[in-house]
Amino acid sequence: MNKYFYREVRKLIESKKRVMNNVMHELTHTSKTPKHKRSYVVLTLVLAISIMFLVLYKILIENEQITATEQQSQIEMHSILKKTTFFLKQGNLYIHGIALGDSQESVIELLGEKYSIEQEDGSGADFVMDYDGVARYYLREDKLFQIVLMKVDKKYFYHLFADYEGFKFPSSHSLKNPDDDRFIYSKETNQILKATTNVPNRDLYLYLGFAGPELMENPDFIEMEQSLK
Repeated sequence: MNKYFYREVRKLIESKKRVMNNVMHELTHTSKTPKHKRSYVVLTLVLAISIMFLVLYKILIENEQITATEQQSQIEMHSILKKTTFFLKQGNLYIHGIALGDSQESVIELLGEKYSIEQEDGSGADFVMDYDGVARYYLREDKLFQIVLMKVDKKYFYHLFADYEGFKFPSSHSLKNPDDDRFIYSKETNQILKATTNVPNRDLYLYLGFAGPELMENPDFIEMEQSLK
């Protein structure tokens, strides 16, 4: 349950205490008054408590609706992130409309504020934006330098990879093994997108970052580059 719910319940409890105190005060100081006045005070107490319970019930219903909406939004976000879209523009590789060099604000604008912040030792990131274990955005000096997507829809991505007309290459030429790594490379910006299932549970992970010296020594990369020339 969210903070709003607890805050409203606390207000109701405090209000109920005030009503109880007021009624007890009236009963204490009206012991010598007619019975009809005491009955009126008791009736007022019953009505006040009944109203409070009705308000509490309304808050409970609203809270359940908010929770259901948030869960539905989370499911929709997972579905969107799993069906990865990507394109090349001016040498930059975009995944879900987000590219390396973008700011934290740009990520939030496209994906929303339902993320957690993690400190990442060893990656060089100042912090990492984690979207519920499905997508991670690594930032340094408020600039993205790495993106990792987990549990991507394999069939969907492999279809996009097959249709992609830019510089791409697999870890083997035949792609007979569906678990072969796949790469998309931008020579203009030295950005590389790696798709691999060499992870726990053989899920498909996508890594977008800047290529290191080891890429230039990759035989498949060298052969693909030569064939393009």
